[in-house]
Amino acid sequence: MEHNVYICQWSKSADGFTLWIKSRPQIRASGGTYAEAEERFIEAIQDAGGAMHAVMEFDPPLPKSELERKYSHPEIYQIVGDDCFEMDAPRWKWGETEQEIDERLRWNDAYFESPVCRQCRHARSRRSEKPLTLEYASRYDGAFGQVGSEGSNSLQIVSEGFLDLLTPEERAALELRPTIRKGRKKFFELIGPEGPPLVAVAGLKLAGWECSRCGYRTFGYSIEGLNIGDFVARADLPAKLPSVFTIGSYPEIELAVTAARWRELVGRKGTRGFISRLVGVAPENEVIRNPVLPLREAEPTPSSLEEWLGSSPDDDE
Repeated sequence: MEHNVYICQWSKSADGFTLWIKSRPQIRASGGTYAEAEERFIEAIQDAGGAMHAVMEFDPPLPKSELERKYSHPEIYQIVGDDCFEMDAPRWKWGETEQEIDERLRWNDAYFESPVCRQCRHARSRRSEKPLTLEYASRYDGAFGQVGSEGSNSLQIVSEGFLDLLTPEERAALELRPTIRKGRKKFFELIGPEGPPLVAVAGLKLAGWECSRCGYRTFGYSIEGLNIGDFVARADLPAKLPSVFTIGSYPEIELAVTAARWRELVGRKGTRGFISRLVGVAPENEVIRNPVLPLREAEPTPSSLEEWLGSSPDDDE
């Protein structure tokens, strides 16, 4: 019970849902609706000495809503370690001078082929040849994070143990780079290749913004009853879909898998702490490739630190 991500299972009957931990089925809870069962299940995990903020990965996945089923052809998932890596980056601090800010951002610049935007702090170019130097990698077999202390692009690392689960063909299709860190456990940064780009979908409420200075764009979905944050166009997927592939554009590359491949991987040694989220696949008649987004003009401020700064994880193993 020492980990925050639990591999769980479920059943549904006329009385509602029952949820339990796969490796400890005695830890379970039921409810007339999924929401009721989940609330009681989280309490059961806590009562058994587990995490106060449990993250549940279900094997098999929970039943899909009608809206999710519509956008699940084919059924694919983003996967990532539910942890945040930390780098040896210069830290943001109150009362910085212009020179101190510039020095900190020039540190970020070194990790990309083109400098990060001085307004939104994001890069729009590929990663440079400079490897990530990590002060903390992950308690798990994967993590996400950023190179600077504020604002920068989301990057992803995976463990050698995770890569050992992949076939030679799957691994060869990914562009990976070793990270620099203390400790025996090896982690690799996912740096490419680019995959199907993210798109918007007509008729669904979109959240996001565009930098008024550099044009960097970020958007996604958070809709009740829709466990999909990102969409790709069905027309952009290859006719023969690989079992493991990437989605997104440089430098923000995400790892994706088919539903069948994730069922083979989930819960195995090498995927400890991984979570998944359904990727929506939109038909071409609903695809919006360049959605209109509100412009962001202000630089990050202390009032938005939760957005711009990552949370501090526990100490590494």
